[in-house]
This record gives sequence, structure tokens and C-alpha cells, in this order.
Amino acid sequence: MKDLTGKLGKLIFPDVEEKKSRRIVVQVIIGLSIALLSMAGMLFYSHQEVRQQQKFQQIKGEEVILPEIPPDMAGEKETEPVKEKTPEGENRNGMEDLGETDKNTVTFHYDWDSLTEANGDIKGWLYLPDTPVDLPVVGASDNDYYLTHDFWKQKKNTGCPFMDKDTGQWDFNRTIYAHNMSRTSEAMFSPLLKFKDGDYFMAHRKLYYTQCYGGTTEYQIMAVVKYNAGDTGSWDFRTRNHADMESYNLWMEGLEEHALYYAEPDHAPAEILTLSTCDRSEFGKYGRLVIVAGKCQK
Repeated sequence: MKDLTGKLGKLIFPDVEEKKSRRIVVQVIIGLSIALLSMAGMLFYSHQEVRQQQKFQQIKGEEVILPEIPPDMAGEKETEPVKEKTPEGENRNGMEDLGETDKNTVTFHYDWDSLTEANGDIKGWLYLPDTPVDLPVVGASDNDYYLTHDFWKQKKNTGCPFMDKDTGQWDFNRTIYAHNMSRTSEAMFSPLLKFKDGDYFMAHRKLYYTQCYGGTTEYQIMAVVKYNAGDTGSWDFRTRNHADMESYNLWMEGLEEHALYYAEPDHAPAEILTLSTCDRSEFGKYGRLVIVAGKCQK
């Protein structure tokens, strides 16, 4: 090996001392080897992501087709300018409508029998139009298991989207966690990083969650929050319920205050779905990117 690198050094760097040229060649070989191994790893990982997504599509059942929205129902809220780090706002009202039955739902059909057979921990299915986030949501007795296990309970660093362990079906605010694999990845909640762009946020304000063996609910995304999980004293995005109107108003005001982007919802939401993933760009290991969506009603 020493003779080979020496010959290569003389051939590539004829005017450089043999010992130094041999060292340069060795460094180049090591660098190329690391680069090739990294590329091979990225290709393999990308292939694994694609295969997992294909498995999800195969097991979920019927394809989701969104209904067309009549022009007179489209409303003007979607085109309102986004507020960035909005100061204090007015108190919300309309709490008397929070008990109304939501009639503006879209029913998506999933093969729940196959899904529950594959994993009895399944809670529902999350779908964000125009993104790869078309994924099952599971739940366990702790918030660690599905950080390292996929939907089929195999050890995998991608994990699987999961509902917070303390969440009840009828809680006002239900939180779903999943990994951010990288800014170039399409796996799990990585695509949520696109919501850090204000224009993207305003153009993608709908998401759908379907309860296992239940109906589909449409949500309107109302806020994007860069959150410091190491500082929950002033406001906590995971607050599940409110004892009274004052508590509700304070939490909603805190949401607007902490938001990177905020758009006033069409009405005071009776239910919220929150998506959370890691984002170390601002708060290091405590950094989270949080997407908050309110339940739509007619």
C-alpha cells in the first residue's frame, strides 16, 4: 500500500517531496472513501423512506380525494395577510358555539381492519394535502417508544407519528409528535420545516385527521411557532384543556404572542390539533417547530 501511494504521489504530484505527496494521496483516498460511503448511506436511507411510504399507501386502503370547494364557500380568510410576531390581540369570543356539532367534515375511507391488525396502537390517520405527510398516528403509554420504532414496531430511527401519551380523545388540544429527519428529508414531520416560510404557511392552511374507525375532521392551520421546550413557564403548547373562558383566552393570546406566523381563524376553535417536531435552528436541542390548527366548522 505504501509503495502504491508513493507511486501515485509521484505521478500526481511530481514536484512534491515523496513523503509529502504520499500523505496527500492517502488523505485524498480517505476523503473520497468517506464521501462515497456517505452517498451510499444517503441513497440507502432514501430508499428506505420510499419503501416505508409505499407500505403506508398499500395498507391504508382507499385513496383520499378531496372534494371541490364551491367559490361561495371559499371565503376570504385564506388570503388575509399573515401576522408575524403579532402583539397583544383582543380576547376571543364565541365560546357559546364551542359545543356545536361540526358539520363541515370530509369522510376519508381507510382500511382500519388491516391497520389495527398491523398495529393495535393506531389512533388515526394524519393527512396534509400537497405534502408527503400522509401517515398513521399511533399512541403508547410513554412518549419514547415510537421515537425509535416504526409503525410495524420494528427498531428504526425514523420512528412513527404518535399522539402525546396523556391525550384523551375529547381533549381540546391533541398533540402529535414525529421526527424531523433533516431539511432535505421527506420522512415523518420533516416537511413541516417548510412552514417557516410565511408564503408557504398561507398557501397550505388545511390538514385532515381521521379517527380510527371514525370520521374525518378538517382543520385550519392558524399558527407556526418556534418553541423552546426548555422554557414552558409563560405558555405551553401542550395544554390540553381549559377550566374556563379566561384560561382559554389567555392561551389563545399566548399562541398569537409566541407565533412566528399567525392568521386569525375563521372562528374561535372548539378543538385544536397540534403537530410538533424538532428544530434546532434557534433553541438547540430544546428547539421545536409547532404547527397549531383549529377545527373547522360551518
